[in-house]
Amino acid sequence: MYHRPARILTIDDDVNVRSNLVAYLEDSGFDVIEAENGRRGLEVFAEKSPDLVLVDLRMPVMGGMEVLERLREDAPEVPVIVVSGVGVLEEAVEALRHGAWDYVTKPVTDMRVLEHAVNKALERARLLEERKRYREHLEQEVQERTRELRETNERLVEYQALLQEKNQFLEALVEGMPNPVFYKTLEGTYIGCDRAFSRLIGRAQEYVVGRSVHEILPQELACRVGESGGRLGAADDDGAGYSCMIDMRDAAGEDRVLVLYKSYFRDRTGQRAGEVGTFLDVSELKRKEAQIVHQATHDELTGLPNRMGLRQRMEDHALRGGPDARLAVLYLDMDNFKTVNDSLGHAVGDELLRAVAGRLVGMAPRRDMVARLGGDEFVMLLPLSQTGMGEGEDEVAEAESTRIQEAFTRPFNAADHELYVMPSIGISVSPDDGRDPATLLKNAEIAMYRAKEQGGARFRRFTQAMNDDVTRRLAIEKSIRKGLENDEFVVFYQPRVDIITGQVTGMEALVRWARPDGTLVPPLEFIPVAEDTGLVVALGERVLRDACIQTRRWTDELGPLRIAVNISARQFQPDLLDRVQAALAESGLPPSQLELEITETTMMRDLPTSVAILERLAAQGISIAIDDFGTGHSSLYYLKNFPIDTIKIDRSFVRDVPGDEGDATIVSTIVTMGRNLSLNVVAEGVETDDQLDFLRAHGCREVQGYYYSKPLPADGFADWMRAALSAGTAGSASSRK
Repeated sequence: MYHRPARILTIDDDVNVRSNLVAYLEDSGFDVIEAENGRRGLEVFAEKSPDLVLVDLRMPVMGGMEVLERLREDAPEVPVIVVSGVGVLEEAVEALRHGAWDYVTKPVTDMRVLEHAVNKALERARLLEERKRYREHLEQEVQERTRELRETNERLVEYQALLQEKNQFLEALVEGMPNPVFYKTLEGTYIGCDRAFSRLIGRAQEYVVGRSVHEILPQELACRVGESGGRLGAADDDGAGYSCMIDMRDAAGEDRVLVLYKSYFRDRTGQRAGEVGTFLDVSELKRKEAQIVHQATHDELTGLPNRMGLRQRMEDHALRGGPDARLAVLYLDMDNFKTVNDSLGHAVGDELLRAVAGRLVGMAPRRDMVARLGGDEFVMLLPLSQTGMGEGEDEVAEAESTRIQEAFTRPFNAADHELYVMPSIGISVSPDDGRDPATLLKNAEIAMYRAKEQGGARFRRFTQAMNDDVTRRLAIEKSIRKGLENDEFVVFYQPRVDIITGQVTGMEALVRWARPDGTLVPPLEFIPVAEDTGLVVALGERVLRDACIQTRRWTDELGPLRIAVNISARQFQPDLLDRVQAALAESGLPPSQLELEITETTMMRDLPTSVAILERLAAQGISIAIDDFGTGHSSLYYLKNFPIDTIKIDRSFVRDVPGDEGDATIVSTIVTMGRNLSLNVVAEGVETDDQLDFLRAHGCREVQGYYYSKPLPADGFADWMRAALSAGTAGSASSRK
């Protein structure tokens, strides 16, 4: 379909989103153009004629839904994929109803999902274009054959006066045509046929002459071939007649699809004397058309129905069973499947997916009741009225889920590997949980994610409470977005103190959400949502910027201080250094006064990438601290080989020392290990004299916690610092705020 790299237009008001999409898709070999809003997007579309459009739904100037409507009118053959946030899921579903081909939720955490959606959409567009060409070819062939037939009829009319005398000429003419041809009287008696027609019906030409169609063909087919009635009788005087599509089995036993064309021939007086018919074999075209339809509705890897095919089957079930038809939707996602792809390669992963599909098909009522939606996501449909089981309807779906999970305890054989994979299953049942396919699938997916949140390898039935949780998280996400727009997020600061000298060594920046009503929202209520939605990137950049600017001001007033800023997993990407350098440049803060706190889990996700990022940061003089040390993938390897300056002992270990012998051993071991590796050790969550004495006795010099101060807003921290400087030390428990 494409003689050049596929051209993709991405329309999104978020320049970062566009930049990420452009960078990834261009690396994947696509020609990418972009527009910052819907109106500009339509202008670029008219100028550049892209092959595919990625569009956000919510944009200034013109929203994505209006863009979709305009494109559906002007260029319905161009696929449109909605790339929008989870907060507009319902709008995305509405967009699908109005012509969008697919949707991908933002933020796009795995660009391969988007690339897969783009490739599938382009492939589907190619297949639809091919089907269109086949149809045009068929129409052209029909027109050509019709033209040939009319020309033949014109010649026959020209020789009507010599019909009897030139019968041999007529037979030669008919035999010279490549398609089956017959001619008969107006009463329906065959006058003759060519050899192609004789081979088609398996009767000798001599046998055909003088007989009717009902004597030659099966009754049902004979009625269709012999049909003329009003339509032929009402034909215009130009000789145009009748055509129809016929399915038949020829004399060789092969099923064929034929287009029958019939017209008149005339006698010497110009009166109609009989009918001429010819067949055009369109069997191959029909097979290719069916193949195109199959490819558009089935998954290429497993041969199962895809999302479109699944929707058709769910709609068919609703049509057959009526509005109250009960159907269980089992939404399966394979736990930790990514590990197989990452460790053994995608070829093994694909083989495993085919094995999973085969096992599910073997357990389903029918093969077409199992679908693959993409990746490692499958759906099984369970018509509850056809189960034949004795349990209640809900129990049937749960029993089937249990049966599936028991079946998955057996290993899969994929490319000579014995692999184990378990599904998390979400269940929705119509009409209780929805009456349309989109709602049922959405609710089953919500239940599946709840099963994953609870540890995976289990099933959960959808409940309204789950939907309420999603709604609540969407509301929080929306509020976070507005909070970012309205500068509602503020930075609090908690000091870090050298307990030997009593001097303040720096502080940690901690974000708080100051709502318009004056309440402070604690991080635990919004950080998880910000992490899941990717908003933590914008939030983290704001904290980094504000903390650097504020530290620079305090440095000028109070002397040099080191600021520690937490870096989330979403921020810990190859472009982190660029973002940090931008914050330092804007604030004027020296890199030596900035420390970035990163968790063990974040670092260990991708060791080569982590090493590269940390080395780039360290080369600029920026300090690196391991946050919550001991709670993640603790490893002496990265302490030895990574450019790490500080380890922070998690407050969960400090809380019960010295009373808890186990925690005391852990803390003393970490302090000793850090000292031996020449690393700075900071203890978090220090609140009591006993804790402080224990840490001092075991050589931990730097602490942070309520013993000295709770996290304070910028003004409060400045007052605290001035008081500490006046006293000469950070003070003791009696001086805490």
